[in-house]
Amino acid sequence: MHRSAFSPRLAIARYFSRPDMTAHAAYDRVFQTPAFENLLLSSSPKVVSLDPLVLRKPVEPSLGNYYEVGISKAIRHTVRMDVNTYLRRFRNFADDNPLLDTSISFPIDWRAASIFGAEAKLDLPRWKRISGFASYSYMEGTSYLPLTGGLFLGDQAAEALRQTSGRFWVTQDQRNTLRTRWMIHLSQGFQAAAGAEYGSGLPVEFDGTREQALAQYGPQLVNRVNFTRGRVDPSLAVHASVAREWSRGDRIRIRLEVDGDNLNNRINLVDFAGLFSGNAVGPPRSGSVALRMTF
Repeated sequence: MHRSAFSPRLAIARYFSRPDMTAHAAYDRVFQTPAFENLLLSSSPKVVSLDPLVLRKPVEPSLGNYYEVGISKAIRHTVRMDVNTYLRRFRNFADDNPLLDTSISFPIDWRAASIFGAEAKLDLPRWKRISGFASYSYMEGTSYLPLTGGLFLGDQAAEALRQTSGRFWVTQDQRNTLRTRWMIHLSQGFQAAAGAEYGSGLPVEFDGTREQALAQYGPQLVNRVNFTRGRVDPSLAVHASVAREWSRGDRIRIRLEVDGDNLNNRINLVDFAGLFSGNAVGPPRSGSVALRMTF
């Protein structure tokens, strides 16, 4: 198979002095070759020894069109605000498919995919004794059937032939993500900070029942999954830290820092029964103490 494509990248920005704002736009045409892992093996005639029912389609390169527009504005020379929105459209959207529920995967292609998102960030570098930021992002990612390339065995082959239309959410389709962290600079080198991270939850790809999930993964994790919505429950982690700095002349600086993560001690399930039948869980409540010296 021989494929080629023209892949231009264009970007433009303009500064407007009166509102103290910069507007920008960009376009990128992406040409992505298939993943090399097991690509040749998937075309071997010996795969019939694994299952007599085999569906094999050529894996085509992915073509994508990326669009982005945004603004960056300073507010009273103190706060910086950045807002961006983007749209990404793919043809022959690349993905991975595990072989018979093992850790071996083969590259596959979906007919198309579309990813839309928006981001906003408010950044306060330093105002009197306060500094910090708050950011929010929204993303919606959709893949469209049918499967147009890859190796499929047994039930997967029959399913790939049967599903000729429809759509589903991509694995990183988290609609709402919020992050914030603020610091206050106190006297005598003391600093205190607090922040939080929130995620509305990723999609779940689990074909079994809730009872089967309980038997395999246990109630602690399964209770963090909304099988009706087909997503893990929202995650929330609160962080805080305090620090003290000492200076000895112009060359020596000592910093003592105490950090606490996930102080609300919530079980934050990031991914459930993922690509290799694994779960990703955020860290529990934890703390650390660090002493640094620079000279």
